[in-house]
Amino acid sequence: MASYFRTRILTTFLIGILGFSCFVRSELKLSKLLNHICNGDVYDKNGPFADSLYYVLVGLENETPRQGYDYYITSPYPNDALAYGHASCTSTVTFSDCDICVKLARSFLMTTCDGRIGGQVEFVECSMRYEQYSFSK
Repeated sequence: MASYFRTRILTTFLIGILGFSCFVRSELKLSKLLNHICNGDVYDKNGPFADSLYYVLVGLENETPRQGYDYYITSPYPNDALAYGHASCTSTVTFSDCDICVKLARSFLMTTCDGRIGGQVEFVECSMRYEQYSFSK
């Protein structure tokens, strides 16, 4: 009887360790930074471009996983404050991993390219870019 319980506890422990190991490995791969760049020009954080950029980055974060993992967006604000963006995920990731990756990309850009009028980041499983000028596929 004691041997049975010992085997059950050991089995449960091993399954837990393997599950955690797979989770950690997935998270590490997802967050592996491949490349990033920030535009040298800055914008006024209280100006109209800040609102446009917020609109674009939130749109990229929310819509990229839902729009076939490849989404372009332009802010609806006046010409002098337009912001453009694009985000994509690799076709091999799950919806959930795409969602996590674009959230990570947005956070990375807002921290690393803080106050810059353009920036882009590429992780293993997704990428995101924003600019003050139009760019295409």
